[in-house]
Amino acid sequence: MRISSFTNDRIKYLRSLYRTKYIRQESKFVLEGVRIVEEAIKEDVNIEQVFYSEYLMRNQRGEELLADLRETGAEILEVDDEIIQKVADTESPQGILAIVEQVDYNLTDILTGDNKLILIVDQVQDPGNLGTIIRTADAAGVDGVITTKGTVSLYNQKTIRATMGSLFRMPVYWASDLKELKNILDDSGVKVVVGDINGDKYHFEVDCSSSTAIVVGNEGTGPRDELIEFADQLIKIPLVGDAESLNVAMAAGIMVYEAVRQRIVTNN
Repeated sequence: MRISSFTNDRIKYLRSLYRTKYIRQESKFVLEGVRIVEEAIKEDVNIEQVFYSEYLMRNQRGEELLADLRETGAEILEVDDEIIQKVADTESPQGILAIVEQVDYNLTDILTGDNKLILIVDQVQDPGNLGTIIRTADAAGVDGVITTKGTVSLYNQKTIRATMGSLFRMPVYWASDLKELKNILDDSGVKVVVGDINGDKYHFEVDCSSSTAIVVGNEGTGPRDELIEFADQLIKIPLVGDAESLNVAMAAGIMVYEAVRQRIVTNN
């Protein structure tokens, strides 16, 4: 039976998972659109419920996706397209929403092994930036991303979309205590390198071929003072043109890929 009422309990529950309070409480979040749901299936994410409308079935790709979802064991619910349009954050949800379980990581998941490459994201506010950073980290083979208090939610819909599925592969850990984080990194032999406009060395002058955590900070103010004090090294990216700064996701990519370059050279 197709659900057509916004007062339906399942629809009320779905809508609640757009609020941070309930995302944390339930350890679940919502996916919107065909591609991200396809990625979730590919990465064997636990999909609990699927809400779809006739719009999804307008092409073969949508039909195949629904068939694949039935094989996952998820509860499949048909709803009026109006419900999906009004519940969804995006303007084009493509006739499908899915509730999935969060995967909770701890620092051990990120720090186990040798020559770790970690990205620490401090108080980044724009969800598109966070999502792009996670996608870049995934492409670069980073071992994990650590976010700090004040950073936009990983489960913001714009963040999810910007990751292009990388959030299903990249371990992301939320650190509430910077001092404790620094102590754990020190004990694990991880050097902390902080990107700062006033850094005393360029990013390509610092050895990041061994275990390293690269820190990027807030779009407007950069990394907070506490992280600058914790830094084993402050680094900067050369700005030889007229622009005074780089987008934080771009800066993260430049610094991370320099570390990747060094590791390739060292291993060869």
